[in-house]
Amino acid sequence: MQVLKVADRNICTDAEGYQQLVNFYYAAKEYNDQTISLDFYQITWFEANMAAVLASILHKLSKENNLQFSTDGVFIKQKFDVLIRNGFITFEGAVTGDERKTTIPMKSFWKTDKHGFINYIEQNLMNHRGMPNLSDLRKEQIKDDLIELMSNINYHSNTAYPFFVCGQYYPSTDYLIFTMVDLGDGFLPKIQMATNGKITDAKTAISWALSGQTTKPHQEKVPGGLGIRNIYNYCRDNQGKFHIATGDAFWQSDLECFTSAGCKILPNAFVGSSINLFFKHS
Repeated sequence: MQVLKVADRNICTDAEGYQQLVNFYYAAKEYNDQTISLDFYQITWFEANMAAVLASILHKLSKENNLQFSTDGVFIKQKFDVLIRNGFITFEGAVTGDERKTTIPMKSFWKTDKHGFINYIEQNLMNHRGMPNLSDLRKEQIKDDLIELMSNINYHSNTAYPFFVCGQYYPSTDYLIFTMVDLGDGFLPKIQMATNGKITDAKTAISWALSGQTTKPHQEKVPGGLGIRNIYNYCRDNQGKFHIATGDAFWQSDLECFTSAGCKILPNAFVGSSINLFFKHS
């Protein structure tokens, strides 16, 4: 059995957290047809919504490299019980459920399971105690925008893998963070095609998508582009934050004033696309 560190420092919802998990992916993909023991010992903090990112990576490795995974359940129970409460790690004797009511369960959906995703959003996200006090109209708008994001995954991701979601409410900061991950091509290929090759990097592709444009042909008469723009506007106007990771780019709405277009470049490219939504509770 091969032992690999998941990370050598804390996993937070930021560019560094993503890079740590991507580094693990590239280390693990060197192995085939065996069990990998996940070493969490170097980590003192793992933001639970980031379980969606790690789960997607493990799924990709299991399918492409025929890897299985294990970990020290006793240590996880002592140090990272939130990863048990949200359903990311399961083992015999583990207590399921979340009495603290801070987690949004780790879940994967096939891209055709629109009804399952809608039910999950309605039951687990929109009614979570960490969500802001929203009008019924605003709830419907956010739900519709998330459904469009899911539809875009179906349209542009070019993958046979499911997509992964997870969330966590952090009372100390008053943010509820909801993370979505797909294992597809990322933003750039479809946007590069839609712009006839004018856009050639992930950073610019994110800016193009945030402007509300769509890769869907006009003749299809299918709404596109507004979901991601609407979510961005909501977060900007309501003390929230919005992140996108795709390819080698990690964009943060709260860094737009401090770095070039709010983007950081990842040394190793992310293996799909991910969105983090920060809802400010109060």
